[in-house]
Amino acid sequence: MFVVGTPVFYIALLFLGLFLILKKFFKGTAFKVIGINLIVVLFLIAVFDSVAAMLLDHSDSFRIVDNFYHHGLKANVAEKTSWKSDGVSFYQVYTNSLGFVDEINRVVPLKKSGKRILILGDSFMEGVGYPWPQTVPGILSERFKKQGVELLNAAVISYSPKIYYLKLKHFLEMGLEIDELYVFIDISDIIDEVVYDYFVPKEFSQSELKWQALDNFFLKGSYIYRSMGTEYFAAQKNPYHENSPIWGGVANFYGLKPKWTYDENAMKLYGEKGIALAKKHIDLIRQICDERGIKLHIGVWPWKDQAKDKNGRKQYDLWKEYTDKYHIDFISLFDTFEAMSPEEISSIVIKNDIHWNEKGNKIVADYIWQHIVNNSEGKNEIAQ
Repeated sequence: MFVVGTPVFYIALLFLGLFLILKKFFKGTAFKVIGINLIVVLFLIAVFDSVAAMLLDHSDSFRIVDNFYHHGLKANVAEKTSWKSDGVSFYQVYTNSLGFVDEINRVVPLKKSGKRILILGDSFMEGVGYPWPQTVPGILSERFKKQGVELLNAAVISYSPKIYYLKLKHFLEMGLEIDELYVFIDISDIIDEVVYDYFVPKEFSQSELKWQALDNFFLKGSYIYRSMGTEYFAAQKNPYHENSPIWGGVANFYGLKPKWTYDENAMKLYGEKGIALAKKHIDLIRQICDERGIKLHIGVWPWKDQAKDKNGRKQYDLWKEYTDKYHIDFISLFDTFEAMSPEEISSIVIKNDIHWNEKGNKIVADYIWQHIVNNSEGKNEIAQ
């Protein structure tokens, strides 16, 4: 995608073509000097734009905009990607035919041949920073395989209940068959619900799909296009975009994400609206599951600072009350994390990050697996 992924390259080609045509009519030296210099400058800008896109994009060209569920992953990708926290961590990512993170590239039939489980979540469950075998879904998948159960992981960074619902609805309407659904709700989902409130899924025409593909192409290959496009898109269509003055800029936005659990100002700013939206979309998920006979599970956990200070219990209380009301299986890691010392908690997350490291993923997967075993009718069989 180097250079050709930036629209500046094509503008430079256009000017080059015009120059070659017009120089037949304009013989003066000034025209030639200005024309050649302009074309050279445009090609240099294209090179720098492409380099900037590669350096700042961290090779995540498999992440795409989606008109049904906002954003997702390309299908059948085998790509080296990275996660930037304390330095840059490179790892291999595979997606299957549905565009879900997986162990390998494989075709996933819509019709199931045995029991099938679907996971929905955000970056924690996508497993950023680590290859499939070291992620929570990857670890659980290996254990389920021994029981003849297929696990599909539809989690992607920056998802929230609205996107969980839209993605679930989309694939179920496509004909995807599942028996159980695990929705893992992150603390950041509450502010993300407000951010995504503007989004309306749309059936695109063939011409619109081609423009969307071109848009994705330039978003990945051009830093200039990405910066200008994001600013225009956000400013025109979404007043609650990440860089909105409402949040005080993008840096402040990320700092606000957990504050609804302990800060009344944050609760008033976005928490009350975000909670209402989250419950609305989890309600829609619950209704779909009830209609189709899908068993629903909901899981939560604290972020590391909240576990240390025990100040994130609003997340626990919110979804404990909800699951109790509707008799939904509830998986909570709050007690597990809060029982750890600050040093122990720091040892299970990526340095200068909130996400679990390989050790943390193993602890979370072990807890979820034990919860499944303890709440399964065939405890002896599934524990083996």
